[in-house]
Amino acid sequence: MDFCKPNLPLKAREIFVSSLIPNNIINELIKLGTIPVKLGRSSRICSELAFHPDILTLNYANGKWLVADDESYFPINMNNMLTRVKYNLSDMYPDDCIFNSFIIGSNIFCGRRNEEHYKNIDVLQGFSTVCFKQCYTKCSVIVLNECSFITSDRAIEKKLKQLQYDCLYVTNNGIALNGFSCGFIGGCAGKIAYNQLVFTGNIKEHTDYNSIKSFCGNHGIDIYSLSKQPLYDYGGLLPVTEQ
Repeated sequence: MDFCKPNLPLKAREIFVSSLIPNNIINELIKLGTIPVKLGRSSRICSELAFHPDILTLNYANGKWLVADDESYFPINMNNMLTRVKYNLSDMYPDDCIFNSFIIGSNIFCGRRNEEHYKNIDVLQGFSTVCFKQCYTKCSVIVLNECSFITSDRAIEKKLKQLQYDCLYVTNNGIALNGFSCGFIGGCAGKIAYNQLVFTGNIKEHTDYNSIKSFCGNHGIDIYSLSKQPLYDYGGLLPVTEQ
């Protein structure tokens, strides 16, 4: 079995999704050739974030996922993929988002307040950190490829551009998430192939749709709406295995 690079599949066979994603989106993903694998929920978070894959786990290497050691939100048959860490998720920010980071090569892009936690995790010792004030880092970013990103955080945009990455800023307006004023752009999207980015809602209704379509097109990436409903933050779509 071949595993996807974190966030960057060639052609995803399986993807982790929230158990709250409706059946019409599940069916669209299946039509596109992927197998959605629903994760459970954190027992320590009361809001809908408890169901978000980008809150529950961090894909730090091909087929390797960090999880809290006292939780059981992964399918049992995937336990061999897990690295458990002595950390308890909670409702208090930033304790709810230690896993809400992303990996590109040997770099962890993460919230500044999570950097100290990563220093104590053995499997992350070979990584360098790129830190931001925003600890909902993965929520705030769509990874297009190793050098290109879409973000809804101005400070993240500024730093990524300073580091010579190609980055597009967009708004979170119009992205829904129950219990919150809005969701995040990274939480309503995910790559399912090297040239295909999908959204859990109608991306054409987004204020910055034309910019998103053009920016993705410049990087050879097509965008696809999984639903005609407004965009909704389900905690992202995380590719797992390759076809």
